Amino acid sequence: MSSLKGNASDDNAMHSGILWEFATHTSDKYHDFSPEEAAAIRSTLLQWYRGNRRKLPWRGDPGPYDGSTAGINLAAKTSSKKKIIAGQKDIKSFFGKKSKGDSTDLTNADKQQCIGEKEVEATIIPVTGYSVWVSEIMLQQTRVEAVIKYYLKWMNSFPTVQDLANATEEEVNAHWAGLGFYRRARYLHKGAKYVVDELNGVVPDTVDELLNVSGIGRYTASAISSIAFEKCVPVVDGNVCRVISRLKGVANNIKAPAFKDRIGWRLAEQIVTAGDGKYAGEVNQALMELGATYCAPSGTGVDSNDPLVEFYASTKLGQEANILAKTDTFAISNFVSSATIARGKSACSLCEDGGISSVLFQLGEDLALSHTAPEQSIDAASIIGHSNFPTAPPKKAKREEVLSVVIMSHSTSGFEKWFMVKRPDSGLLAGQWEFPSACAWTSADEPKTKNKSKKTIEVPSIAQSILNKASNSLLAKCKLVAGKQEFSMEQVWNEIDDSAKTVVSEKPIEHIFSHVRWSMHCRYKDVSSSSHLGILDEMGDIERDCRWMSEDDMQQVGITSSVQKILAAVKACQSYKSTPRKRKRKV
Repeated sequence: MSSLKGNASDDNAMHSGILWEFATHTSDKYHDFSPEEAAAIRSTLLQWYRGNRRKLPWRGDPGPYDGSTAGINLAAKTSSKKKIIAGQKDIKSFFGKKSKGDSTDLTNADKQQCIGEKEVEATIIPVTGYSVWVSEIMLQQTRVEAVIKYYLKWMNSFPTVQDLANATEEEVNAHWAGLGFYRRARYLHKGAKYVVDELNGVVPDTVDELLNVSGIGRYTASAISSIAFEKCVPVVDGNVCRVISRLKGVANNIKAPAFKDRIGWRLAEQIVTAGDGKYAGEVNQALMELGATYCAPSGTGVDSNDPLVEFYASTKLGQEANILAKTDTFAISNFVSSATIARGKSACSLCEDGGISSVLFQLGEDLALSHTAPEQSIDAASIIGHSNFPTAPPKKAKREEVLSVVIMSHSTSGFEKWFMVKRPDSGLLAGQWEFPSACAWTSADEPKTKNKSKKTIEVPSIAQSILNKASNSLLAKCKLVAGKQEFSMEQVWNEIDDSAKTVVSEKPIEHIFSHVRWSMHCRYKDVSSSSHLGILDEMGDIERDCRWMSEDDMQQVGITSSVQKILAAVKACQSYKSTPRKRKRKV
């Protein structure tokens, strides 16, 4: 067993170098870029971006587009071998230059995903404050390749901020349907109206002015200002924070307020403003592009195609930790102890509390595992160092909600219509149309201490009587008035015998959002025989906005993916019930 005390030469070696500097730093200034370093990084990024960036419509490029990053840097954290998932393209297929005679490498699925409408792709969308604004809002928490077809359709229908301001809420929802996070569309629509009504239809070019527009925060304002108007301001998102974390050894997660909201902006600004400070939009896009590709979470830090491979502190920390770990079984532990004593009570305001020690211990564990492997390349320690930055964000359990959903249709007009209600104007999926649904149970009502240590919340079994009560209460609010007659949709539902009711699926249909999971118990009835059908399509004053819709109507207003899931399940049940089935012969 090793003693905590070492000889003088060991101590001197241990107490020098980048690893010791990282382990003992107590100020966020430690992470600052020197002017020379920032200028070199900026120059390298610009050269790489201009020669290798992806073709995307919001960058003023013609189609076809190559938005996917599938297959980029899928190397395992403890192996230097690059692994490409079966069926995915190698990184070079996205960044390699093509000669004039070369054809695109896109598969049929890719072409379909990138909309494949040649007449639309051939139209180059100019880079303006409005076009950048739309793209940045769509790209929030959504994959680039998924956004492309929505962006093209949107810009085709609403090419200017005036066109968007004049659009109806339903037109906007129809164009956004399927992108999720529908609040983004509402704020984009509201912001466009503000620009037209208050700013004479001119999108502002400075961050401060843009922040006055609904739905535009610091990130979006900075992106618009730098990309569309070449203002020399930084843009910071998760991808940029990841790149900075690896460049400067930031022992924190990319969602930490100290990183993403404060100090990360200072560090990004040092790169963007370096040298002559020109081409800020391209520098910002290069940082984001790198964070989405070679410096993605699975990036190795040693790929020769990575433009910043020589600048990463993360790989150098891995190399020095590897040398230290090989000297003694307890070398890392002793090193952490010495570093903790050296730091005293002072702490870096950018690295998370205990983050430095956690990274060092994790490096020790990962390196110990790699030392037992029969084959390791000289890059293994660098990859391990790279993989430990940034740290992983704490995981929170999603809120669980159990919904009771009722689906009604009738086909008396020759084609099927479905009863839909509109969600409230605020909250989750605000203003969207859906089948009537009511929450029968939510984990938000449970005691805060319950399941505190669990990453998932156990959903209880809800009695059918409770589910019925929840949905009936909602249907009772859908009051319809035609002349002197008044009735509720609860009456229509109950008028049809329960023998005609169909439980859509044995298990609840799940739909997952970023922060909540729905478990939807769905019941369906064909109400074509209702005595109220003669006036159902002539709805007067109603407490809850509701409507009978054909599938064409749904397409016009735009329905969410959760509604699409339910509709598909109902149709599957209808098909199953209408299919003749042979009876089993008794033996």
